[in-house]
Amino acid sequence: MRNLRLALLGLAAISALLLGLGFLQRAFKPETVLPATVPAPESSGPPVAETATNPPSPTPAVKEARQKIEAIIATAPDYGRFFDRLRVVFPDDYDRILDSLAKDTATAQKPPTADVLLTDAVTALRRANGSFAAKAPDAALARIFAMQLKEIQVLAQRDAHLCVAFLFGANGAGLLDFAASHRDLVADAAISGLDAMNSGRESPTSRGMPGDADFQTLDKGLTDKGLSRAEIETLLDGKTANPPISDERMCAAGQIYLETLRGLDPAVRGRLYSLAVDLMVKS
Repeated sequence: MRNLRLALLGLAAISALLLGLGFLQRAFKPETVLPATVPAPESSGPPVAETATNPPSPTPAVKEARQKIEAIIATAPDYGRFFDRLRVVFPDDYDRILDSLAKDTATAQKPPTADVLLTDAVTALRRANGSFAAKAPDAALARIFAMQLKEIQVLAQRDAHLCVAFLFGANGAGLLDFAASHRDLVADAAISGLDAMNSGRESPTSRGMPGDADFQTLDKGLTDKGLSRAEIETLLDGKTANPPISDERMCAAGQIYLETLRGLDPAVRGRLYSLAVDLMVKS
């Protein structure tokens, strides 16, 4: 089966953009709560079932750190849109994620930037709820890839090398500056993933796995758009071309790839999008 190498970045476009710079991926790990034994009543009757205790209250240091990170987020209104949306659609995850970020901040030597906070929050949310995104309705799923194409197009205008680094999730000097100067775009990409998770949870859409015919349709579409066999194999299979493909051409090929996916028959497109997101979540 084809790897859909670029499509794997669909749900994690923001993660590819920021985490590729070497930021630590701090996994979302909810507190492990041990069950507490409830003493049986003195009177005869059926035993009382054990219940789980509530998570321990945050320490004063963590509470103070949470206030600090909320203040940092407030300095980046575009990122604030993501956190506001997160609080509405995944309220429990919102609190756990911010508490987790606060714990990290409380022991850090210096406070994190707004970009790091968003990155860690997106990574945590993806690991907790990313599987829902593959089941999102067509419109929500398509929005993820539309935002990825928009990011690539903006990067292409700035630096072809950065564009290619983004496509393949590689390190690229200048990506952090790009993110900091395009927070509206980065926030929109993060929100597209968040909304896909939410819609996939509320209105799950069942799709079959793409078959050989679907991949052949995509392959033909890329060929018809003028991509070479080496470019197609680089995009779909992650093969290294010999001779190497220039950054300018690879960046253009990435845009053609996403545009071709968008133009496929809706049923074929939905299966390919869904597989790509599912593979990304499991990677």
